[in-house]
Amino acid sequence: MEKIGDVELSGPVIVGVMRRLSVRDADESGADIIELRLDLLEEEEKSIAKVKGFVAQLKQPVIVTNRRKEEGGSFAGTEAQRIGMLNEILETGMVNAVDIEFYSPEASKRVIVEKAKRLHIPVIFSFHDFYGMPSRSDILNIIAGMYEEGGSIAKIAVTPKTLSDALLLLNLTHELATEGKLLVTIGMGAIGRHLRVIAPLYGSVLTYGFIEGEGVAPGQFSVNALRRMLKELELNKSSS
Repeated sequence: MEKIGDVELSGPVIVGVMRRLSVRDADESGADIIELRLDLLEEEEKSIAKVKGFVAQLKQPVIVTNRRKEEGGSFAGTEAQRIGMLNEILETGMVNAVDIEFYSPEASKRVIVEKAKRLHIPVIFSFHDFYGMPSRSDILNIIAGMYEEGGSIAKIAVTPKTLSDALLLLNLTHELATEGKLLVTIGMGAIGRHLRVIAPLYGSVLTYGFIEGEGVAPGQFSVNALRRMLKELELNKSSS
């Protein structure tokens, strides 16, 4: 069974998204895993020493992400600076997984995948569509490419426009999960929002919620809300 740190990806696993270095917020969040969004940190918190000190105090495993603007992030520097910062955090050996966009430049992906392999930590390849949703065949091709290029977990965040779109995403999630694939599917926007709670029941191994302030993606719930709803909807793990 694949793990992030000591957390088994046997579902549903809640990831708390953090945009400031608050150990207290992380401790009180109830999240199973923390995603540290380097691109959302205030400038004074972006030093390697401060990030290292923060991670060292966390109880939960950490996914590190430095999201590029093209896919909803806020990193303001060059691509070389973005990957350099991400790589430098990985060099500390203190994080448990890394998320990088599948449509990053090839050189960027290669650097991060090779570093993650040396550190024996999972690579989450992510794809985001804030305006719609690719066809089923296109999504399957993207996911296949993610695994082929060294991804441990394929993460697909799209914006369904109809309930049929949402149903297609759930069907695809269940199908790939039953094949043993590690997949994260996220529905953004009003129509896709319920998938943040429902998709984990169909095999999506992670679901993301905000800890402080408000969501960092359209339709995101708080960690507390996700925990409450998933508890209410809890399924027997043997269900199929």
